[in-house]
Amino acid sequence: MRRVRLAARFACAMNSARLRLAARFACALLFGLGPAAGGALAQAPALEPPPAGVEAAALARRAASAFAGERTYLEAVLSVREGAGAPQRAIRFRAWRERSSGRAFLRVIEPPAAAGSGWLLLPPVLWRYEPRTASIEHLELARLGEPWLGSDFTLADVLGLPAALAAARSRLLGVDAGDPTADLPRAYVLELRPPASGERVLAWLDAERATPLRCERRAADDTLVASLRFDEVRETEGRAVPHRWTLSRADAPARESRIELAEIRFDPPFDDAIFTTRQLLQAGRLSAAGAQPDARLGAPGGDPP
Repeated sequence: MRRVRLAARFACAMNSARLRLAARFACALLFGLGPAAGGALAQAPALEPPPAGVEAAALARRAASAFAGERTYLEAVLSVREGAGAPQRAIRFRAWRERSSGRAFLRVIEPPAAAGSGWLLLPPVLWRYEPRTASIEHLELARLGEPWLGSDFTLADVLGLPAALAAARSRLLGVDAGDPTADLPRAYVLELRPPASGERVLAWLDAERATPLRCERRAADDTLVASLRFDEVRETEGRAVPHRWTLSRADAPARESRIELAEIRFDPPFDDAIFTTRQLLQAGRLSAAGAQPDARLGAPGGDPP
């Protein structure tokens, strides 16, 4: 009976609700932060005029491709450091994403206290699995934009950052000449305006490959809210992919949240059973059998990559 009720709730998902979801969380997908901001106004960069024939929307799409294909698998470590000398908290997780449908599945692997926790996004429905109680919970979509597992990243950042880069209204402001002596490459600077938001995001994209270098989120009064740096760029399946993302807030400069990619694959074969509540429960069955919870082992009908 429980499965019937779950299936019925899935059947009620509407395409119009999916569009509302995309608009509502576009800002969260870029940073996923609350409204708090620093006390000083950000300084606008001095830029060269934008070159003719270069379109902002095309640059944004190229930047998004550094993070995702139509289907993307990744394994990463989320860490939080409160300040110099403070202990670092780390969480290892795996995620499967499908761009066109918005479907996504995420499983925490370590530490043991959180291992087996899972999230399943089937727009406009979000589910969470709690291994301690072996229960599935239907969450409000607003939970996508909340701080995730004690960090300043959100679940939306992990599951949908590329979509936000490509979907936000964008404008090419110009070219930052960079500084070779400081290892700052020449970069296009885009202004991104998420839907239904008075805020803006400035994004620096490498002028050669449009790989994201850094972003600044600014409030409506141009106050700096947060900065997101991308580095450790590595060639991966023909793409220049930043493998380290470091997020810091203007109101807590000593605190850093970081995502470091251990592995990323573009357009691997996925078993569609990954995107099911049955897959959420898989960790519970493995734990009951005395095995380590691991989403790679448990996709019904075949192993994920």
